[in-house]
Amino acid sequence: MHNIDINVHMVEPNPEMEMVAAAKKALGEAGLRSARFPEPLESTFDRYYCEKTLKHVRVALLTGLMLYAVFGVVDLMLLPADRAHMWTIRYAIVCPTVLAGLAFTYSAHLRRFTQPVLWLVMLVGSLGIVGMVYYDPTPAKNYYYSGLLLLIMGAFTFVSLRLRYAVSWAVATTLAYEAVAIFINKTDETILIQNSFSIVATIIIGAFSNSLMENYLRRDFLNANLLEHENRQLQKATLELRRLSISDALTNLGNRRHFEVMLDQEWARAMRTEMPISLILLDIDFFKNFNDNYGHQAGDNCLKAVADAIGAHARRSADTAARYGGEEFVLLLPGLALEEAAAVAEDCRRAVEALNTTHGHSEAAEVVTISAGVASMAPLREANRLDLVEAADKALYRAKTKGRNRVVCWEGEEHCSPKAYSHAAV
Repeated sequence: MHNIDINVHMVEPNPEMEMVAAAKKALGEAGLRSARFPEPLESTFDRYYCEKTLKHVRVALLTGLMLYAVFGVVDLMLLPADRAHMWTIRYAIVCPTVLAGLAFTYSAHLRRFTQPVLWLVMLVGSLGIVGMVYYDPTPAKNYYYSGLLLLIMGAFTFVSLRLRYAVSWAVATTLAYEAVAIFINKTDETILIQNSFSIVATIIIGAFSNSLMENYLRRDFLNANLLEHENRQLQKATLELRRLSISDALTNLGNRRHFEVMLDQEWARAMRTEMPISLILLDIDFFKNFNDNYGHQAGDNCLKAVADAIGAHARRSADTAARYGGEEFVLLLPGLALEEAAAVAEDCRRAVEALNTTHGHSEAAEVVTISAGVASMAPLREANRLDLVEAADKALYRAKTKGRNRVVCWEGEEHCSPKAYSHAAV
């Protein structure tokens, strides 16, 4: 191809990675200092949190469903009328809701709504327990109260509910319980104070545990992103070093080392496939005169323009265009026979001539031109790839001795007879 395949350049630090580093510093070694990252990092963390805790959420919902259903055995201790209320709440409302929430987590398109849905499922579960407290026939109304504490602790820890969702859910649940206990059940003041204190204490402990877990996840998220960024930078640096080692800085074509590596590879491939491999050596006519009279900057611009014109004819993935040295270029064309390669060489010659770069010190034309030597071989085991280079070099020499600005093909083996292609026809 015209350009080197590994054409990467070092980039400035990614702004998002700078935010990652800043957010990591904000977390601090002593604990969580900020509840949120700056955008868009927080949105990325939300997706990370969802994927990271998805399996945990499913296990928690399945476990909660089983426990909620099994605890129905406790309802057997109640009278049939009271038991009917409890089982309606337990099996007709709460369990189907939890089951629906569990099924929801398997929808990849809706997974970003996992936290709100989980909040809703937990709210139905907690309101179900509040409803059981309402229907509790015992005088103290404490028969199902312990289940409420268990659910609060589970919401903050086991269920992986985010802190803001867990706190808002806990507040809604507490208000619902207080409303039922105070205004409907007329719970004894001493029992109410004890229960309220236990609920608030459980919420505080749960919120602290939840914040610690989220803090750890945030740190893992930051470290993973920074590590990924460092790996990408290292990979880019490695590719850049490799690109520099095989490319010519001025023309952006492959350098001679790259050409030799590709020649080795294509020669070995041609030996396996028994296909021909062609080589074109191209030289800018009287380039020293151009450089001496127009200056080195003009000479560099001329080399770039000629390189672009030549490289444009390396159209196939296996073709290689390279700067061979100084004002010499090379085109490696695997799979092309001599006549086809000569046609490519003539196209290159015409393309350079069509640039119309003035060259008043050339004996070949009034503009910059090139001479080309073409050779083609079907490699045999006893043959050497250097024979191909030597044949193309001999053809190029003949092109120069015949007046330049032309294409010459080298044919034959031991007694090679050159065939010249003038600038008029191939």
